[in-house]
Amino acid sequence: MLTLYMVQLGGRPKGRLIEQHDMFFGVAGQLPELITDINNHWPEVKNKWHIDSYRAITKVDNYTIKLIETNEQVENNSDLKLFFINLGGYQQGSFEEFHYKLLVVASSQADAIKQAKQSEFYKTFTFKDKNSFFDAASHIDDKFEVDIDDIYNVGDLVSNIQLLIEPIVEMGMSDIEMKEDKEYVGYLSIKNLRKLS
Repeated sequence: MLTLYMVQLGGRPKGRLIEQHDMFFGVAGQLPELITDINNHWPEVKNKWHIDSYRAITKVDNYTIKLIETNEQVENNSDLKLFFINLGGYQQGSFEEFHYKLLVVASSQADAIKQAKQSEFYKTFTFKDKNSFFDAASHIDDKFEVDIDDIYNVGDLVSNIQLLIEPIVEMGMSDIEMKEDKEYVGYLSIKNLRKLS
C-alpha cells in the first residue's frame, strides 16, 4: 500500500557552517523506499543527510487523505487541496528564526493562508521593536512557486498520484474514531533507515 510521507531532512552541504534543513514529500510503500528520491531532491548532500522527523499523512484536521494512482479512473468532485505552509517567526531576545510546519486542507491558497494566520504559532512568534529597522512579525516562509506563489500545494509535489481528500463526517466516522497521524521526531541516519527495509 502506498503512503504519502512528509519528511524533514537535515544535512550540511559543503561550505555551510551549520546544519541545513529541507522538507520532502514522497510516496512509497515504506519509508526506506524514499532514499533514491531524497537523494535526487537534495543532491548537494547525497547520502549524507538524515531524517529529523517524518509523518505518514492519512488525516489532516477533519479530513482523510487517500492516494490514488493516476492510472486509476476515480471521479473526484472535491476542490479541496492539501497545502504545506512553513511559518517563520521570532521571539524577542532570541537570535533565531523559529519555524512551524503546518498542513492545511483548503479549497484555495487564500483560505489556507487565512487558516495559518489563526495558528497559535502565528499569533505568538511575533513582536514589534520600535528601536529596530527589522520587522519581527510572523510570516509565511520559504515561498515556492508551483502554481501558487507562496505556499506548497502538496498534490503538485508528488508525481503519478492523486490526493483524494474527504471530510471524515461524510465517511460516517467521527473525528474521534480516526486517530491522528503519529509524528516521529529524532535523528534517523541513512544507515539506520536502510535497516528498516
